Amino acid sequence: MKKSLLLLAALGLAPSLALAKDPGTGVAPNGDALVSSPAFAADGVPVDMFNVVRAETAKYLAEETIVSGGNVLRHERNGIDLDNQTVVRSNFDLYYSYGVFDASAGLKITLPDHDLYQSIEIIDENHIILGVVYPGQTVEISPDKLSFGEHVYVFMRTQRRTGDAKGLEELAKRQDAPVIEQGSAKPYVSEVKYEPNSLNALRADLLARSVKNPEIAHPELGFVTDVWDITFPAYQIADVLGWGGLPTSAAHYISLQPSDDAAAQGGCSSMTFAKPDLQYDRNGYWSVTVYNREGWVKTKNFKINSLTAKPNSDGSYTIHFNCGADALNNLDVVPGWNGLMRNYLPVSTDGIVAYGKALAAESPIKTVK
Repeated sequence: MKKSLLLLAALGLAPSLALAKDPGTGVAPNGDALVSSPAFAADGVPVDMFNVVRAETAKYLAEETIVSGGNVLRHERNGIDLDNQTVVRSNFDLYYSYGVFDASAGLKITLPDHDLYQSIEIIDENHIILGVVYPGQTVEISPDKLSFGEHVYVFMRTQRRTGDAKGLEELAKRQDAPVIEQGSAKPYVSEVKYEPNSLNALRADLLARSVKNPEIAHPELGFVTDVWDITFPAYQIADVLGWGGLPTSAAHYISLQPSDDAAAQGGCSSMTFAKPDLQYDRNGYWSVTVYNREGWVKTKNFKINSLTAKPNSDGSYTIHFNCGADALNNLDVVPGWNGLMRNYLPVSTDGIVAYGKALAAESPIKTVK
């Protein structure tokens, strides 16, 4: 642990529990778990690679229970507040809704049909993804499907049609449209109280490892739908650093890292890539979002997607980073930045995984000379 802390301090990633301001939710603004969380205690169970995902999940379930009271969907009506980001590497193309629901006596979720992207992800206390509900579908969760605990985190993503008031009004109606039926509505209480410093240190260590060796992060192996599919350390890296991610059949996440030092420090750089094979007829789309080293958005011009990006003449896309407003598809980044490419509704799981593996080799982010 001491060696890990020395490494983290050198990288500027040391846990900041003692200095973190407590917003009253048990989670610091930088994502650290605080001792004030009902899922944590100073003398709690130490967190290691075997329970880190469960502890991270307990952190988010406890936080949402504090904020909304549980067994109700809480909506981001105006999008995520840049000054109050709570989930690392959030997707700002979609509007989030959150809720912690008792599934001990069964849970049934129905999402009315619609012509824009919308999905409801159901996550248990091991971050096993029990189901994804799309418009026009109903999913039922019986208690025997839970791999641990009695509660699930319900994570809804909703696409907004237009940026005007009419689009916002339609968005709110769609956010309110899901029907959630429960056999029981007990509030969430973590079965285990975890020790926060050990979680925060391990989270920072996993982040440092994934930044220095991005090849160890395999979201297709990390976001799983069955506890028997867990693979170390992909499970821990994906579910801690990208908590709430969808399984590859629903979305594929590709880490974007600058390939040279000048680009990594925020110099003008670019990448060119082929259009991914997605179910565009079902409102599938791709997006690129850039973050700071810890996974938080720190610039105003930080995202682009297949609906807003201008393609090249051959159908490929070029995205520039810190090359100025006149550069094609330009995003602003900070030193030490990284990015995430999301691909919603891939045509083929194998195809999109192969696409992701080829992207780093064939489409590196390199300095523009």
